Amino acid sequence: MSNNAKNRCGYFSAAANCKKILKNLKKSKMLKIRAAAVSSVALAVSAAAVISAVALNSNETALSAVPEIPASAAAVVTVMPPKEYDVQISVDGKNLGVKCSGTVSDALSAAGVTVYDDDLINIGLAEPLNDRTNIVVNRVDIIENVEVKTIEYATRYREDDSYLIGYTETVVDGEEGEIETTKRLIYVDGELVSTAVIDEDITEPVDEIILVGTKEEEPEPEPEPEPVYEAPAAAYTSDVALDANGTPISYSKVLTGSSCAYTAPAGSLTSTGRTAAVGLVAVDPDIIPYGTELYITSSDGSKVYGYAIAADTGGAVMRGSIIVDLFMNSESDCYSWGRQDVNVYFLN
Repeated sequence: MSNNAKNRCGYFSAAANCKKILKNLKKSKMLKIRAAAVSSVALAVSAAAVISAVALNSNETALSAVPEIPASAAAVVTVMPPKEYDVQISVDGKNLGVKCSGTVSDALSAAGVTVYDDDLINIGLAEPLNDRTNIVVNRVDIIENVEVKTIEYATRYREDDSYLIGYTETVVDGEEGEIETTKRLIYVDGELVSTAVIDEDITEPVDEIILVGTKEEEPEPEPEPEPVYEAPAAAYTSDVALDANGTPISYSKVLTGSSCAYTAPAGSLTSTGRTAAVGLVAVDPDIIPYGTELYITSSDGSKVYGYAIAADTGGAVMRGSIIVDLFMNSESDCYSWGRQDVNVYFLN
């Protein structure tokens, strides 16, 4: 027999053996595939393996060496869909129901619920679902609140006897202090469940200091009573008729101006040679000639020098600072008169 004829016989024999193998596999029911898709794939792979073996080797002896797989050694593949559970979820005041398989995290995702880091959940996210799974999510909000409280300053008084009673002075201005408290508030589902102080900063107040005088004021000495002027006894007198106002009835003219008083030791002579005495007055003879008889009173009428004769002169009248200088018996009388505005009447 020729080689071609042998090869054709070999191909026919291999084909016959291939059919036989497939037939034996079918009869042995060694592949029990419950899932239809997996069964089809497995059968196609088995057939492809056999056909490949036939194509690669046309030697019948080699093909006959392919062992038959016994039923006891056949792999059984079972593919089952995952079981789904009815899961209840309590969150945000709502009760949600989902049908889901997998873990607690899968159920929350299926319900569209996001769990944040601070939230509380009664079951771990990785726990598998079962018939008794009931998920409760509590929302947790953590808030830090800052409170500021004012501390009033005190007022202190410092006594000082170098100042009179009633004297006050603020030497230090008061400043308010404050307490800044930071609290952490924890709310669970909107209800406050915990309050804790996590920081406190205190600024001390500054006291106000007021200086107060304590020195007692010395009483002022009571003023000495103003001496009442009494006209000294005049060495030269004359009866002068006066009206109701104390003004001479008969006079030729009157001069009004300032006056002073002077005194001299007993026996002193005036510029006209007369012995100085009350009733003799110093004048400027160019204004009031020597020997002129006069009547002199204060302009307000409170003091009366009376009848006088121009008999002396002095520096003050000559300078024009006064119009008349009145002789007195003593310095005390001079002080009692002082400096007075006077009316000097020229008697007829």
